[in-house]
Amino acid sequence: RGMKKAIEKLADAVHDDAVEPAKRTLFISHCNNAERAELVKETLLKKTSFRDVVIAETGGVSSLYAADGGIVVCY
Repeated sequence: RGMKKAIEKLADAVHDDAVEPAKRTLFISHCNNAERAELVKETLLKKTSFRDVVIAETGGVSSLYAADGGIVVCY
């Protein structure tokens, strides 16, 4: 698929799933990949408006799920 297409698909899924996103915070964590986290943020915000966006590095168990270069999104 390619990373850009995968991120677009993620943005579509979040848009379809988010309930009252204007009242919610989008949280993006990354494992050694701040550039991709910013790309995910920009792509998601083109499709869905959130009250706030927080980007942070992963830690603890979430690092296991994301692996090196991975992204975790919650809202």
